[in-house]
Amino acid sequence: MKPTKYIAALAVIAITTPAFAGGTFNLTGSTAFRSAVCNTLKAKFAAGGNYQYGHDQAAGSLTSCNYAIFTGTFPGITGTTTIRCCFTGSVEGVRSLVLGASDTYATYYPSTAVLTTAASSTGGETASIGSGGNVTAVANIAFSDVSKASTPYSGAALDKGDPMGVIVFTMLTNNGSPITNVTSQQYRALLTQGYQPQSMFTFNPADPYYVFAEGRNDSSGTRTTALAETGYGITTPVNQYITTAHSGTAISTIKLTPAASAYSSTVWGQDQAGNGGYTSGGSVRGDFQWTGASVNVQDDQGNTVLSGAQVNLVTWIGATDAGKVIGAGNAKLCAYNGVSLDLSNVQNGNFSANDIAKIQNGSYTAWGYERLYVASGQYAGDVKSITDGLLGSVNAQLAPNIASNQGIDMSTMNVSRQTDGGLVAP
Repeated sequence: MKPTKYIAALAVIAITTPAFAGGTFNLTGSTAFRSAVCNTLKAKFAAGGNYQYGHDQAAGSLTSCNYAIFTGTFPGITGTTTIRCCFTGSVEGVRSLVLGASDTYATYYPSTAVLTTAASSTGGETASIGSGGNVTAVANIAFSDVSKASTPYSGAALDKGDPMGVIVFTMLTNNGSPITNVTSQQYRALLTQGYQPQSMFTFNPADPYYVFAEGRNDSSGTRTTALAETGYGITTPVNQYITTAHSGTAISTIKLTPAASAYSSTVWGQDQAGNGGYTSGGSVRGDFQWTGASVNVQDDQGNTVLSGAQVNLVTWIGATDAGKVIGAGNAKLCAYNGVSLDLSNVQNGNFSANDIAKIQNGSYTAWGYERLYVASGQYAGDVKSITDGLLGSVNAQLAPNIASNQGIDMSTMNVSRQTDGGLVAP
């Protein structure tokens, strides 16, 4: 977090700079839905003509990015349009829209001097762009896995908020784990203490091992959906661990998330030991490719409380992120409340016909609505063209329209829910 004086200076600069100068627009929010967002943006710019794009991942890995930039012709907008993306998390995205010029949480690539490849009809890609030169700017649009009502900003004025798809989650355990199912009751117990006897999951009273919780910080819609769906309580502090060391294919050390750190939960003002977590699903999934045969367990201060123990991990994660490690055979999918998806059909995972039917008809309930919010008063002109273009096109990137696990086309759902974690019914 930047010093107060610096934040104030940035706010003055942002207020005196036109929000849409140079045809540049800023998009932030959900990491779990970024695959669908990035693919939709590519499709829209490709329809407009020649375009370029860049991101912070390796070539061909746009949909795993934290930062991205697109420039070219966007349908319905005259001249060159630049859309910059910063995927920070759903709740943090809503916060960015509410804070406006005062926001310092989301930063973006500079509008110029980033892309080095020539534009082409299929898009010129510049990969592995660093984020050292990022700039603070006002966010125009944010995607959120949860409704505004499930954030600290429920009373804030924002435009739109339309559900634009169904975002799906799953329980995941690490490579080598014997766990096959996690119930909402088991997950609540796990989050309450941070760990539980593995016998609680294997039903073997002689099982001597332990299971530890990993997950996201409170800027995450993934976390908010999990706490709502399982009945834990959105604002109830959790206890979660992070993996701090591994050797080869094995976890070496896990640590209770420390307060006042890069893992802190600050959105609800609950920065305390255990209540933090990772900032993206991509960071979480990396820990689940390893086995846990001999692990040192530390408290939040780094003191070892358990040495050389066999442990396993459990998390709630977006289906897209889960598929990337399950498909590679490096993590294990768990059923949720006895109902499992099948994300192992291809390397990056996809929803089978059975998966889709379980979600559409209500037997699988680990999902929420992906929503698009616009900063108050900005749903007009070019921002409206971008917003409407995204809302009208994103379903083409969702199942069952394509073989993907990015989400489910809302128009194909036979059930619905009124609130995050609410009753699923026809």
